[in-house]
Amino acid sequence: MSKTFGEAVYSAYRQNGILHVRASGLKPTLQTIVTIEELPFLIYPPQLGLFFETNGIVNPVVLPFEIETAFAHYPASARTVQIVDRNGTHAIDIVDRPETAPVLLLADAAATQFVVYRQIGTDRYLIARAGAPVIDIYIKVFGPDSYSAAQAYVAAHTTHVSPTLQVVPGSLKAWIDRQPGVDNGSKLIVTVDAVVEVDWTVTLISAVPQGINPLIKLLRFEIYLPVGPVHSQALVTRTFRYEESPAQHPYTNATIENGPGSVSVPVENVS
Repeated sequence: MSKTFGEAVYSAYRQNGILHVRASGLKPTLQTIVTIEELPFLIYPPQLGLFFETNGIVNPVVLPFEIETAFAHYPASARTVQIVDRNGTHAIDIVDRPETAPVLLLADAAATQFVVYRQIGTDRYLIARAGAPVIDIYIKVFGPDSYSAAQAYVAAHTTHVSPTLQVVPGSLKAWIDRQPGVDNGSKLIVTVDAVVEVDWTVTLISAVPQGINPLIKLLRFEIYLPVGPVHSQALVTRTFRYEESPAQHPYTNATIENGPGSVSVPVENVS
């Protein structure tokens, strides 16, 4: 697998103490995998790099990509992040976003009252402890009541929309990285290209439940549609990436559930 610096347009934001870096641009082949990684240099704050990885026989078709990577331990005091690519070093301003509501601990659920909020203009719901601060894009719709009652309300009022994405044939790749220096000795990485509408918010996440075979990693697309009846409908091909570090099992296959169908690929080992 050849790995070189790529090029892109960047943006960055910090939310809940976590740095998120986005990159968009063009990749040279269908098989090219795009990643944003922390560079192994003793520099503070750390520098990041944008990389193109290509392996095996390629289809030299230039395609657009858009990826987002989170860095949980990036220094909170940093106001910019430096990203190195084939065009040099770029200093990207970090935009601070409002914090989301605190994560709920199920162990506290029995002794705590909860409220359900709905994001204005959508059918997206948020469960928070009664009295917890919630940003103004949410309105109260239920509670306070028990956590199980709040969950039941959300389940009864959520419209489950599961569009099927057009996965680019041959683009699904999965491997366990066992190269020296990888955290905890192994990392499962899955990438796939899919055609989506430009204003959809799509993330590749672990499916729940995982199925009866622990050696098959099940993933799915989490899709949020734009608010309102009018949206772009313009299509773009994006690269989606899932990482699991350390890999929880010695996976043999990775499968993406995609509406009524699925796409699967063997998991390779890279060492």
